[in-house]
Amino acid sequence: MKNMTVIPPKPQKGNSAAKEEVQRLRVAAYCRVSTDNEEQASSYEAQIQHYEEFIKTNPEWEFVGVYADEGISATSTKNREQFNAMIEDCKAGKIDMIFTKSISRFARNTLDCLKYIRLLKEINIPVFFEKESINTMDAKGEVLITIMASLAQQESESLSKNTKMGIQYRFQQGKVMVNTRNFLGYDKDEDGHLIINPAEAEVVKRIFREYLEGASCMKIARGLERDGIRTERDNPRWHDSTVRKILENEKYMGDALLQKTYTIDFLNKKRGKNNGTLPQYYIEDDHEAIIPKDIFMRVQEEMARRSSERDLNGRRQGFSANHAFSHMVTCECCGEHFRRLHWNNRGKKTIVWRCKTRLEDKTRCSARTVSEDTLQEAFVEAINEMLGNSDKYLKKLESNLKTAIHLVNPQSAEALAERMRQLQQELIDRTESGENYDELAEEILRLRELQEQTVMDDAAKAAHRERIQELLHFINSQPRTITEFDEALVKKLLESVKICDLFLEFRFKSGVTISIEM
Repeated sequence: MKNMTVIPPKPQKGNSAAKEEVQRLRVAAYCRVSTDNEEQASSYEAQIQHYEEFIKTNPEWEFVGVYADEGISATSTKNREQFNAMIEDCKAGKIDMIFTKSISRFARNTLDCLKYIRLLKEINIPVFFEKESINTMDAKGEVLITIMASLAQQESESLSKNTKMGIQYRFQQGKVMVNTRNFLGYDKDEDGHLIINPAEAEVVKRIFREYLEGASCMKIARGLERDGIRTERDNPRWHDSTVRKILENEKYMGDALLQKTYTIDFLNKKRGKNNGTLPQYYIEDDHEAIIPKDIFMRVQEEMARRSSERDLNGRRQGFSANHAFSHMVTCECCGEHFRRLHWNNRGKKTIVWRCKTRLEDKTRCSARTVSEDTLQEAFVEAINEMLGNSDKYLKKLESNLKTAIHLVNPQSAEALAERMRQLQQELIDRTESGENYDELAEEILRLRELQEQTVMDDAAKAAHRERIQELLHFINSQPRTITEFDEALVKKLLESVKICDLFLEFRFKSGVTISIEM
């Protein structure tokens, strides 16, 4: 007779655990409501009470507790704290069975639903869906679960589509929806309309003003941090990207572009930039502006100018405004920008400006190095040249101003806007009637681009006129000479400096050019 040793089974988690260890099944319930209205809140409380009483009345069951998530979307289990806690307790052997109202309360995502059902089955923990009368440990359980979970996912997708349609309809009606908690400068009134927050609006004005004065987004951000100003999310830390988004947001000039982004995947709530996938709606003069349109357009023009600058190799150049002449000094020989350097020549420390090309390869450029003191002295001399010959330069400026005033666009922005309004109404009519609107949409996009360009051109011309007037005012209000270098004058009046072999050429924002021999 063969020897035989009986190996006893290991204690199991779940409802197959050894009876010596678990006399009664440890039962938990999971419930969830998806909204926070009064009706759903009462339903939420009722579910908790129902399952507590139901489990405690069965003598073979031990009540573990009710895991409940309130006001959490069911499309994903990622943010459902109580649900995740329940799963962890199951893994830890604290639960033998789970009761829940329905599949839609458990999960609307098919993948999530099946994932957790299978995970629980592996450790012998059934889930009982009360509404559908499905026990996941039954033979037919997973087939039914697959079908029901798919239907639940379809339901969620349908709800998502209905929500999108509702939002799009409101867009078509010109109704602007903005979360002001993440929007610096505005609050909402009782009717949901945007109203200016005076304190925050001053921060927005500061950002636009400093950018036009030559500051970079990073420099503006550091200044806001230094002064203890917090972001729209009440964060003390500012990023250059945050500043840039404010500068690019058309809502600060009173307009609103709707449907900039859209939900790509309704399950994981992933959103993406709308680059023509869905229609967009541009509402002009929707609310009170913080920034005048001409100032806003000047900023867009300046942003485009800074981003378009390239070195001789076609590489984009970073913009810095740490010093008065930053990004202004160029080389006559090769056209490259000069860099500011701390130079130690035979123990003598000086600050100089040198061509970037020559720094990288001396054989490609022979431009001379200019000390910062020389650059500052030449600027003072250029200003004094203008002041000392004021009659000559005043005539030149007045002539430039007359020319700038008579520069007009063949098509006004107002006329283009009116035509777009007509076409947009026609687009809405065609959409509602199911007619094809592709050509109409293309025409609206073309007119929109033309309108943007027209507005920017008008803003550039207005800015040019303003710069001429600034220099006129400066010449008329200043004494005949200045004795000290003034960084503020550089930022206010100067456009560029060209380093030549025998002279420095100062070009002012008004169009006036003065050469100083060196």
